[in-house]
Amino acid sequence: MKQWFKVVSGLLISLIVVGAVTMLAIKYFDVLVRGFDALRDQVARKKARFFGSECCDYEDEDELAEAEEVQ
Repeated sequence: MKQWFKVVSGLLISLIVVGAVTMLAIKYFDVLVRGFDALRDQVARKKARFFGSECCDYEDEDELAEAEEVQ
């Protein structure tokens, strides 16, 4: 009877620990994804601001070559 009680207790504790770890992983994964999205958006805005000016928007390679020749 003691062995059965130890086995059931061990399984119950294992189930609780696995459930708690799973819940924490789900919670913090969501936080991590939101942080990654915010960082990606911030980098995209900086990149668009850096490369998005009218002076540097060339339609094709010929315009780019002409601009490089002038400089």
